[in-house]
Amino acid sequence: MFHLIVRARKDAKALQYINERNYGGFLKVSSLGGGRTLGEIEGPLRELLDEPYVPILLLGEAERSLMEEAVPILEEFGRPFYARLLRTKRVRNMRVDELHSNIEEIKARFRLGIEWRDGYALNPENPLGVEVHPDYDIYLAIGEGFRNAMRSILGVELGENPLVLRKLMNLEVYYSGPYKVAEVSKRLGFPTEVLWRIPSSEDVPLERIVELNRDYVEAFAEASRAFLRRFEGHDIVVPWSGGKDSTAALLLAREVFDEVTAVYVRMEYEMPGTDEYVEGLAKKLGVNLIRVDVPMPLERYGMPTHHNRWCTRLKVEALYKAASEFERPLLIVGDRDGESARRRLKPPVLERRNEILGRFLEVMPVKFWSGMMVQLFILMRGIRLHPLYYEGFYRLGCTVCPSLSDWEVRLLKKKGVNELPGEGS
Repeated sequence: MFHLIVRARKDAKALQYINERNYGGFLKVSSLGGGRTLGEIEGPLRELLDEPYVPILLLGEAERSLMEEAVPILEEFGRPFYARLLRTKRVRNMRVDELHSNIEEIKARFRLGIEWRDGYALNPENPLGVEVHPDYDIYLAIGEGFRNAMRSILGVELGENPLVLRKLMNLEVYYSGPYKVAEVSKRLGFPTEVLWRIPSSEDVPLERIVELNRDYVEAFAEASRAFLRRFEGHDIVVPWSGGKDSTAALLLAREVFDEVTAVYVRMEYEMPGTDEYVEGLAKKLGVNLIRVDVPMPLERYGMPTHHNRWCTRLKVEALYKAASEFERPLLIVGDRDGESARRRLKPPVLERRNEILGRFLEVMPVKFWSGMMVQLFILMRGIRLHPLYYEGFYRLGCTVCPSLSDWEVRLLKKKGVNELPGEGS
């Protein structure tokens, strides 16, 4: 989670309105007490930087000299931060929607900004110049299987562990070393298409990427743990698909709470390898695992479509029934901003109500993380990702999911899922 820091209390009031309106009040907003000199704000700033949330310092144009003096203090702490001088005289002078847009763009910088240091290092200043957009994501194309799939299916040669910028409409830009080497369209409902490529590749050791980002990712992990500690006293339930995001959410929950229950709703057309991954990792982590098997009667409902995702309803109902066995269930989910605009616009905590559970909370500790941050966090815990990520998958679902792209269908066929329901013989 983020800590928005401004100079004056009136500036903090303007930001708190946005915090309540857009983030449910779950960001932290603080002022430096209105001080106008370094001597007046240094003590309060150092005190605020001792807190675990990731700091964002926002000042107005009239406070330019104060910003120049404050940034070295932020740098001293050696943790991720971002400082921005806004175009208006004071923070509170900026229109609310423009101020919110600035916050969204800065949040995106933390997960998308990259510096090249013989490896990819997360840096919100973004020296590499990766395109920053609130709805974009980045991830690492890890594994020889991923590399082979790109070569055999698309004719694109990549070095080891390239960086992938995932844009809107499943458009992906591949970096090999510090250079863009290909752009690939994986748009739903259309054939996978290589838009351009250049014959250049560079191997980037995964160990190097992990070490470059260890402190950065651990700072975000500590902020997420501090956020989760606000919900002690609940029965902790993690809906777990075996995918990277829900796995990261499970690991964070396990690091905060004494007792954690993971609920694996096993759909009939589950991705290959998921059963083994979930059951093996649950045993390794020592978490309680509830498995609920859900049939998918295609002969009755037909294939799921974007307009009729009856399968999602069955999955959610099964999850809620499992969670209803607990007195005060708190659902810790792996939703992230970079997945879609719809998820980005959710606050990090949702209060829901339904007939099965009544009123309950849904909490998102990795909401502000990138796919790359999630991957590295899991690897830093000595845990391998789901095997399909090493073969070319960005996300996991069912083999009959309407959101499967042509690329994912082709990968499934390479894995031996040769006849997907509804395709014919």
